[in-house]
Amino acid sequence: MASEPVANVSWLEVISRVMDKILSYIVALLLVAMSGVVFGNVFSRYLLNTTWGWYEEVSRFLLIWIVFLGAVVCMIRGDHLSIDLLSIVFSPRVCRAMAVLTDLLVLVALVIMCKGAWDMAIDSLASGWVASSIPIPYGWVYMIGPVSAALMFIQTLIKTAGDIHSFREVQP
Repeated sequence: MASEPVANVSWLEVISRVMDKILSYIVALLLVAMSGVVFGNVFSRYLLNTTWGWYEEVSRFLLIWIVFLGAVVCMIRGDHLSIDLLSIVFSPRVCRAMAVLTDLLVLVALVIMCKGAWDMAIDSLASGWVASSIPIPYGWVYMIGPVSAALMFIQTLIKTAGDIHSFREVQP
């Protein structure tokens, strides 16, 4: 009986897959929660003749977290928009070099995003600004900015390592 060869999966790929799986479940859970809140309010409004004053803010906060975490999932899966016209024009080695350069530029942008989002979230927490209908500080809502930037940074580091490895393997 011949055994199948074990795929050589690096620990960086494992980290990426685990992040994808966990974040996908979190996004799904947040989407179910948001749908439940909106559906509950519609049910309450039309069948019970009452409305929840807090549903709009809660659903908005959940949507913000869904969008930012969904962006991380898209980055992990490579589903963000990209232009592949240059890969047709240039050689594979130049394309790999451009991929590494692009990764480095994305890392710089994510550091800037993380710093700015962190400052905004901390300033908001320090100000004591709280949502009008529920006692949730806006700083906790804004905390998704640095969280998503840090997760994207980790994923971009993983992608950069893979792109550098691919660049080294391409013949000059």
